[in-house]
Amino acid sequence: MTCNATLRFASLLLVALTIPISARAASCPQEGPTAPLALHTEWIMKGWERHEGDGEYDFVQKLGKFYDLKDSRGVFWDNFAPGGTQLFDDAARYGANWKGLQDAARSVRHGVRDGDAVIGDTVSSTTLGFVGRLEPLEGEIVAFDARSQIAWKCVEGAWKIRQEINYAWVVEPATIEPLLGKQQ
Repeated sequence: MTCNATLRFASLLLVALTIPISARAASCPQEGPTAPLALHTEWIMKGWERHEGDGEYDFVQKLGKFYDLKDSRGVFWDNFAPGGTQLFDDAARYGANWKGLQDAARSVRHGVRDGDAVIGDTVSSTTLGFVGRLEPLEGEIVAFDARSQIAWKCVEGAWKIRQEINYAWVVEPATIEPLLGKQQ
């Protein structure tokens, strides 16, 4: 190696070593269909939807792509969660908790009111305003308005939910009908 080549190699090595490790790691999408706000919308509009005739609820199949199921710890809170627990520290247990409600529903439909995102390199936060209509196989229709905030972590180049807070309140079904199916 010549002196110039050695100097260039040493300079490149020095620059490479000064770049933060997070900048050298695979980053997650900041825009498009796999960016946090688009994923949050898909999470509610596809993941939590149920249509008449759907098979049994399977959390991993319906929503597994949104969670890091290899490291499923986190904070998952929902005031509408069925059963006696609203707070979970494991995404898999949180998801399994919804099986009874989903399987007992003829349909669950949603619509997105609004959303916002703060996107970083390795963590992001999204908020979503949405509505929902749960039609049980037996009983009365439950309509709700809701807010959701999700903390996303970049895991191997894909955004995964690490924390979520969902709060919903019951409303008259007619008040949300125009929003059902809307995705902003």
